[in-house]
Amino acid sequence: MRKLHLPALAKLRGEIELTAVWSRSAERAVDLAAEAGIDRSFADYRDLLADPTIDAVLIAVPIELNAALAIEAIEAGKHVIAEKPIAATTAEARQVLNACRSTQCVVLIAENFRYRDDILEAKRLVESGAIGRVQCFQMTAVFDLLRDIRRVYMEQPWRQQPKHAGGLAVDAGIHAVSGLREILGDVDHVYARLLNNSPATSGPDGLLMQLGLVSGAPGHYFSCYSAKTDRETVFDLSVYGDEGSLWLTEGKVEWLSTRTGERNTWQAAAPDRGYVGQWRNFVAAVRGSEPVYSTSAKAYNDLLVLECALSSAASGQRVSVGEGVAE
Repeated sequence: MRKLHLPALAKLRGEIELTAVWSRSAERAVDLAAEAGIDRSFADYRDLLADPTIDAVLIAVPIELNAALAIEAIEAGKHVIAEKPIAATTAEARQVLNACRSTQCVVLIAENFRYRDDILEAKRLVESGAIGRVQCFQMTAVFDLLRDIRRVYMEQPWRQQPKHAGGLAVDAGIHAVSGLREILGDVDHVYARLLNNSPATSGPDGLLMQLGLVSGAPGHYFSCYSAKTDRETVFDLSVYGDEGSLWLTEGKVEWLSTRTGERNTWQAAAPDRGYVGQWRNFVAAVRGSEPVYSTSAKAYNDLLVLECALSSAASGQRVSVGEGVAE
């Protein structure tokens, strides 16, 4: 809330009024309310959901609580923007999908990668044929959970001892999967192995995944969250087509066309990793002026890829993704 959502919401003053906050810690709720200039704090989230003056809620809780709270908020008639992943398991996620189908309220899963300017630009270039037919790809996420800049995230007990399957490999990996699917399309099958090296968390902290896309293009994803390196990256993607190549790094997209011989660079003006964009889309969807972009179905399919990866890592076998995809 403090590091990501409140700075984005500060840019939307006049469009969203922050009116109440709840936390599992009443003391933290009071502190956050005072810090953010919010009028009220609730000791019980059910009282917040029952308040008819509240139109919409943000759900930002430990992953194992995501589905249950989202469903309760939907059933209470609130518009919902909920942190990723949509649920701890695809079985729970299907319950969220069912709740979404039964409401007229807006439900947006806050997968900020879907709103990143660099990812949307890479998507546009690939779809325009700038590098021809995609032949293969690779993506990487390499950083150290123990660095001071991540202390605010890793001091949370639910991240140190995650209760959801996949731990940080899912918590952080969901971003990479959503970015990949946004740019290159759906995943058909996966073959995966898990890493478990970092003392910062008790669950898996990395993932090696070979993927085959529905388009037929093969590729791989490698994440290591215990890397001791000065070249950290949250999401690097290289795409190789039959008429060129494309490279995405933080806030920048480069591409080479063998058809024209040109090499071009696109640079984001002020990258914010999509946090303002997702809130703008949420507001517009509530007002009925545009559809939800990061839908619950997209979020379900992101989680499905990672759940299949966990299954593959456990069995040592390739696992098909396509059969369970939500429309």
